[in-house]
Amino acid sequence: MRKQLIAMTLALGATVALSGSAHASSKPATPAPTPAPKVHEVQPGESLSLIADQEKLESWRPLWDANPALTNPDIINVGDKVTIPTGPVPERPLPAAAMAPAAAAPVTTLRAVVRTTPATYAPSGGADGVLSGIRLRESGGNYATNTGNGYYGAYQFSLGTWRSVGGSGLPSDASPAEQDARAAALYAQRGCSPWPNTCR
Repeated sequence: MRKQLIAMTLALGATVALSGSAHASSKPATPAPTPAPKVHEVQPGESLSLIADQEKLESWRPLWDANPALTNPDIINVGDKVTIPTGPVPERPLPAAAMAPAAAAPVTTLRAVVRTTPATYAPSGGADGVLSGIRLRESGGNYATNTGNGYYGAYQFSLGTWRSVGGSGLPSDASPAEQDARAAALYAQRGCSPWPNTCR
């Protein structure tokens, strides 16, 4: 009888232990805390495209979509805080100003690269019309020109010349406003010498 009582006590203890263990394992797991989004402070000479390259994003577009405080993808300012998306973000439309003709702006304020440039985009102005003539003679006014000959964009920049006036990436990928501004800067530095056959 005593042996039976001991056996029953042991069986009851095992049942309680198993029940407690099952109860403990049925608790929901605590979700891992969501990491805070990374914020990048804009430095001199940076663009949305350059920041996207640094952060290994496929293009500048996710940065534009994730930062509703930006009003024009062509212009970001030193000290701006840009949120780096860690996942998909809903697309937002580009402002009309980003696709409209723009006068040349100082190189120090131009930043972002717009890769959706229409081939026939042809803004006016620039160094008393000289740059307009250079554009037409060099590329027919096609900002996206890239024929593989080592010269790119509406003004047929070489990569060395493009970088000498603060450009990054390929000139043919830059927005019309940025190409105009960098051509104006080059013209201010060197006059017609970069375009000896087309600058009149």
